[in-house]
Amino acid sequence: MLQTISDIYSSYISHLLDILVMAYVFYRIILVIKGTRAMQIMLGILVVLAVTFIVNIMKLAATSWILENFWVAAVIIFAIVFQMEIRNVLAQLGGQFGGKTSRLKDSYINEIISASEDLSASMTGALIALEKDTGLKNFMETGVILNAEISRELFLSIFKNKSAPLHDGAVIIRGDKIAAAGCLLPLSNSADIKLYGTRHRAALGLSEITDAMVIVVSEETGQISIAHKGKLRGNLSVAKLKEIISTNGES
Repeated sequence: MLQTISDIYSSYISHLLDILVMAYVFYRIILVIKGTRAMQIMLGILVVLAVTFIVNIMKLAATSWILENFWVAAVIIFAIVFQMEIRNVLAQLGGQFGGKTSRLKDSYINEIISASEDLSASMTGALIALEKDTGLKNFMETGVILNAEISRELFLSIFKNKSAPLHDGAVIIRGDKIAAAGCLLPLSNSADIKLYGTRHRAALGLSEITDAMVIVVSEETGQISIAHKGKLRGNLSVAKLKEIISTNGES
């Protein structure tokens, strides 16, 4: 009986599991690089792979030699070119198996919503990042550590005073605290963000490499947007913003 089960596993189940694991890995990689420059690089690699296959069939010695040497160094090249994407995939996988961040209390969400509404009405630019499972400590270190209570008044004092040094950076919320302000966030290279300003590019950029939710208030239009999982949702009402934050971006 055990031998039969072992034979079935070796002949069928192990191959099925192998396919499922590889499919999941490629699926996660595609999700991370979709819409980025890395996707174009990946397509270029597939073209080179196809050319290598054709060259070997046609027995073109010189071209084949060049391509063979290229693939010898390919592992190092890929590690350099895709270092950001590799780090993102590993961080996302780690976040899935790690502990989940607790949901913000309603009172703190109301403070964020109230501040966003006021900033929108006065057309004051703002950038607020809500940390989830992926830690944002390295981005916090680019700003000023506050570790302060979440309050509407503090948000307004940071962003409304345009001569203040913290005005142009991002506020990062960790747990139930405003952890830091004046933080620098990575800018997105997505082609879909070209019509937006630096704040929107920074919000999208952080959401592409972490699971953070990033609220943006436009200084030009006063519109409220939120970036999450590499997507930017714009022109939100305060009610919709509250719904998105309350459901951790699932709505």
